[in-house]
Amino acid sequence: MLGASFFAFAQAPAPEADGKGGQRQHQMREHIKGAHEACKDKPDRMACMHGQMCAKAADPAKCQAEGKARMNKRLDERQAMHEACTGKRGDPLQRCLAEQHKGRKGHRGRGDQSQS
Repeated sequence: MLGASFFAFAQAPAPEADGKGGQRQHQMREHIKGAHEACKDKPDRMACMHGQMCAKAADPAKCQAEGKARMNKRLDERQAMHEACTGKRGDPLQRCLAEQHKGRKGHRGRGDQSQS
């Protein structure tokens, strides 16, 4: 999940760097771009991204552990979603997974992207 959140954040529109929050957001975006570039050819890209993102943390070991815990939680949630949709293929599978995803705690949504 850590990597997914980094990539989702990296896809966000560029912030205006005039306020404190905007500047911090801009710095984080640049940090993510640098980590992504450094890890693009690595065989274990997720671990590399964790290492890059946690390198400047006050406690890198704690940062790494928390990142791995978030990723494992997300993988467990994903597995449960797929288990709930067992036996479905094609469009019914996509609809089932979308419903499972919407039911997740903390789901932010992406607007109305329903496919009929």
